[in-house]
Amino acid sequence: MGAQSALLLFLALSVFVWSHAAEDNTRDLSVEEDREFERELKTLNKPFVKSFQDKYGITYDCVDIYKQPAFDHPLLKNHTVQVT
Repeated sequence: MGAQSALLLFLALSVFVWSHAAEDNTRDLSVEEDREFERELKTLNKPFVKSFQDKYGITYDCVDIYKQPAFDHPLLKNHTVQVT
């Protein structure tokens, strides 16, 4: 019984310390950092052609095959998709 209580106390303290450590790492973005973040999001978010939900309620957005985010990589800029 003593070992179980010690383990429970250790786990509770670990969760407490971990949750407070995560809070200390947050900070507000400067105006310039916020603008840069918004610019990056605009380049990543592609308009979708069709959207649908599966039976679990998860929404899938279909992006045009030629506008896939993977093709934004510099090595794939002039890549052509080969459909067989």
